[in-house]
Amino acid sequence: MSPSRPHILYVAEFSTGGSIESLLTLIGGLDRGAFRATVLFHFMPDAAICRRVEAAGAEVLSIYPQRSTDREHSSPKRLNMQSRLRRRLGQRIEYVYASIKYALYYVGARLPVYRALREQLRRIDPDLVHFNNTVISDTPGIHAARACGIPTVAHVRNFGRVTYLSVVISRSVEAFICISTAVRDYLVSRGVDEKSCVVIPNAVDLGRFNAAETEPARIREEYGWSDTDKVVALVGRIVSWKGQRYFIRAIAEARKSDASIRGLIVGDDFETGERDDYMRGLVSLVEELGLADAVRFTGHRTDVPNIMKAADIVVCASSRPEPFGRVIIESMAVGTPVIATDAGGATDIIEDGVNGMLVPIRDSAAMARATVRLTRDDQFKGAVCAAGLQSVADRYTVAKHAERVGDIYRNVLGLRTS
Repeated sequence: MSPSRPHILYVAEFSTGGSIESLLTLIGGLDRGAFRATVLFHFMPDAAICRRVEAAGAEVLSIYPQRSTDREHSSPKRLNMQSRLRRRLGQRIEYVYASIKYALYYVGARLPVYRALREQLRRIDPDLVHFNNTVISDTPGIHAARACGIPTVAHVRNFGRVTYLSVVISRSVEAFICISTAVRDYLVSRGVDEKSCVVIPNAVDLGRFNAAETEPARIREEYGWSDTDKVVALVGRIVSWKGQRYFIRAIAEARKSDASIRGLIVGDDFETGERDDYMRGLVSLVEELGLADAVRFTGHRTDVPNIMKAADIVVCASSRPEPFGRVIIESMAVGTPVIATDAGGATDIIEDGVNGMLVPIRDSAAMARATVRLTRDDQFKGAVCAAGLQSVADRYTVAKHAERVGDIYRNVLGLRTS
């Protein structure tokens, strides 16, 4: 190891989504003079992602040249049997069942990934390996690093499903970086040593979000609305647990008090199968509630910071706990107030009524009341926006995030911290 500039190898199974955005933010914020960075993807990402990784200051490598067309490396589907066991016999029995099922899957499908990663680690010979997804998806890599005797850090960005085998293999992990208290508590409940867990929240690139050039009139005109309409935006993938149906019902309820309220659902709608059925259900709900002129679906947008800044309110309506809630801090960063469901990572970020508003999960009526309050009380809304901006500056900057992660690297490697 070079004491002055240790080599950190980041292992990323996925090259899209929030986990890679968070990783790029971290790498871009690290002191390049203190650490050398390489990102090892399971599959070589597209050219745009490669350019972004390189611009952040890291080399790009991959285990496989392109994504496999078979399902060898996908996670096993949760079977109905597992859900029935949880309902009838409790979580303990479900955990045993899931652990047995994953152990069989690991031997049959994930050992090739373990062997491929072990070869790469021996060839690259980094000073430390930083895994970037969930404990269960990173288990083969953690196993490989353990076999090579390389210290590891696991950045847990989602709840995932933690099984007994993953916990046993992960005992070699020096530190689990949890993006929220909720993620840490979940890991501990599954048997991970609490002493090895540290909560470091995600960061937001203030430069990118402060630079958002908003044209509220243009965005409203794009969807057929006037300058005086109050736009409430939900930003997130079109999947059932993101709570779009509760959001739509909240807009319908809020419009009973203020007919100028409009709902904007921002997110991809190109999925197939169950997700396609869910999207059709949302469209039907909008029609059923008479909201055809009041709720719009944007599909994929590349100008999300602009939409957040142009909106009067951003809502995180998730119907199950968010691991973190990146949309929350991004909205705060552009000065837009946030309403979020009172579960998961949102409770770390928002102090209800101070820097945002929390509402019970799956409660459209409470969401509507919070929406009406923010649209009617300008003084309250202004105070919430100011407190949100201060929260981001105090807790969620890239510099603070990178500094805390860098200190973990130094501690693991036995280097002096400042």
